[in-house]
Amino acid sequence: MSHAAQTVSSRRPVRTIAPGQGEPIWFNGALVSLKSASEWSDGGFVFAEIALPKGRATGLHTDPSDETFYVLEGEMLFHLDGEEHRAGAGETVQVRRGVPHAFTALTETARFLYFNVPGTHDRLFREGGFPATDRDLATAPPPDHERTLAAAKAIGVEFIGPPPFPEELVLQTSG
Repeated sequence: MSHAAQTVSSRRPVRTIAPGQGEPIWFNGALVSLKSASEWSDGGFVFAEIALPKGRATGLHTDPSDETFYVLEGEMLFHLDGEEHRAGAGETVQVRRGVPHAFTALTETARFLYFNVPGTHDRLFREGGFPATDRDLATAPPPDHERTLAAAKAIGVEFIGPPPFPEELVLQTSG
């Protein structure tokens, strides 16, 4: 049974997800490993591990959910409600729903854990991305902005501008 096809009545009350496991999705140059889709928590949350290549940046946007980013590896630059913040391994960044923000990877690769409440972004990743057949960032397909914007609109993500970072830090844009 696929992750998406699990229903509330058929899912187990406990789960374990091994290292390297999770539903792999290419999303605009990033590799999303969906560890817990919203179906498991009845829409309560989404939990994923995400790897970004250097210079992969989001456009300035707002989300319909609260978000938490826990940096595992590398360094990221966040634009949070008009202010920039660098975050390295071991740091947590939280963003309330509706707050304008963006982020980019400053190092060759940045990996982070991602948590959003209520769980909306599994739909964004699935509808805006593509199933990944491997986990090598070098094989990521190019961003499909039209697909991303349609998926974002469907869940209430609003893009309000381009990445708010210096040009030299943005090599690829999501949304």
